[in-house]
Amino acid sequence: MTAVHESSPLALRYGGRGTDVPGTIGIPVPLLAGQASELLLPGDGRGRVRCSYQIQEVGDALAGIASCALDEGLEEVSHRLYTELFELLREMRKHAHRLWHFVPDINGSTAGLENYRVFNVGRRRAFDEFFGPQAESLMPAASAVGSPGQELVIAFVGGKTPPRFIENPRQTPAYRYPENYGPKTPSFARAAVVGNQVYISGTASICGHETLHAGDLMGQWKVTLENLESMAVEVGAGSWDRVSQLPGYRLKVYLRRERDFERLWPLLQTALAATTENTVVLQAAICRAELDLEIEASFEN
Repeated sequence: MTAVHESSPLALRYGGRGTDVPGTIGIPVPLLAGQASELLLPGDGRGRVRCSYQIQEVGDALAGIASCALDEGLEEVSHRLYTELFELLREMRKHAHRLWHFVPDINGSTAGLENYRVFNVGRRRAFDEFFGPQAESLMPAASAVGSPGQELVIAFVGGKTPPRFIENPRQTPAYRYPENYGPKTPSFARAAVVGNQVYISGTASICGHETLHAGDLMGQWKVTLENLESMAVEVGAGSWDRVSQLPGYRLKVYLRRERDFERLWPLLQTALAATTENTVVLQAAICRAELDLEIEASFEN
């Protein structure tokens, strides 16, 4: 059933467990720098509730947020929310471009399996059931980090235009990781390009499929920068120096430990042109327990 109503633009609000603002979902991860509220879709539009999702459509663009308690278990909830998303997109003749996930206790475990890997099982099941052999060609840009909350939050942006999905030649595509990373592989692309809009997925200190510099923040920072530079080339933007000057330039940085912020913030300013206007820094667990840093970006090329 779909209900239609007037609503404010959809937004995520960091640093709080709830909100009274219509269309806004509170994400209980500490905000270390930047603006607390992040709009998914600028402009006025009509809000709807479609199954678990609050959605909003502005022109050809679509955005949505779902926040769901894990009463059925993480695998089943992730499977259900993804299945609902795919049905919604098919009904509206839209494509997913970029997704964000906030996973409760992401590095904890359920029945001996890390919760991120449990989430991946449900997500990949939905992809395979809905798209069959085409699934890997339709996986959007995405990030997944931990949350101290009790609900799985999925936010997305999409639209009528089919995206081009881009991989990093320095990294194994996530959907082709070997079996030691879990029963089902992560289901995302390293970047999505939609017209002149570019979304860079959560990027960290991974080469091939292996984590580099576990326990060494500065080593991870160096590899993460190298991966971002590689992605700037792959999406046709040339270099990160150029990327940082492009319209709509935005960064989101996830740090596992709050104490690392003081050390990292000057480096973000110098190397990536980060400011409190274009960058949000959150304290959040990363999808791999040995990672301390992840950076994502968006811009118009």
